[in-house]
Amino acid sequence: MSTTRVGDVDLYFEEYGQGPPVVLIHGLAGDCSAWNAQINRLKESYRVIAFDNRGAGRSSAPDYLYTTKLFADDTIGLLDSLGISEPAHIIGRSMGGAIAQEIALAYPNRVRSMIITASFGKLDSYGYQILDSINQVVEAQGYGPAAKIQSLFFFPPTYFNEHRRQMTAFETALAETDRPIHGYTNSTHACLVHDSLDRLPQVTCPTLVLAGGQDVLCAVGASQQIADLVPGCAIKIYEEASHFFLIQCFEESMQDIEDFLQRN
Repeated sequence: MSTTRVGDVDLYFEEYGQGPPVVLIHGLAGDCSAWNAQINRLKESYRVIAFDNRGAGRSSAPDYLYTTKLFADDTIGLLDSLGISEPAHIIGRSMGGAIAQEIALAYPNRVRSMIITASFGKLDSYGYQILDSINQVVEAQGYGPAAKIQSLFFFPPTYFNEHRRQMTAFETALAETDRPIHGYTNSTHACLVHDSLDRLPQVTCPTLVLAGGQDVLCAVGASQQIADLVPGCAIKIYEEASHFFLIQCFEESMQDIEDFLQRN
């Protein structure tokens, strides 16, 4: 649990376990703590590196527009600072999945395998409007009102209704943050402009795409696009789950992740 200087930012990171490196890249709304449950499983067999992207958590948040390529460069810079030159397993959720794509494309010799969860090669119009609208709420009203909207898009209605205490805790965690507003909005820009579709056929590493069947932010169609374009890519859809299927279907998704890592 420390920070390291990468380019013009200080990146907060956590490191656990020993073995082949596994890099966990979080999504737009969170920080590396979003991976705690996965870290507890993976650290038994892997050297797990989780970190806060620029603009989030305990990392620096310079105020200019970010891109997924910039986030990818940060990730490689972090690995360089840790002396990790061997190819790593890269796992990204949502925005982190878009960042993972940029790493695989720009630094193919640094990627052993890639798992893309609840993500996109390019947001469809529906997902774009959701994200842009949430961003406008954050800018105008702050994280509290936005959190109540985000939870509706992150979990399906039945799960939301049956887990009210969990949903309240989730919304509170999103709302009670000292993250600067510009850190979120600049990161949102990276998602809105990300488009790797014409480059995905160039990916050379083994790739697995995981998606929630009821995800409206990063819809199944967006995940299927990735799977169709990346050579040899496998895809699994958790039909009854939404954007946060890694929570909703933890055991099943964790087994799928572990099986893929063991095969590669």
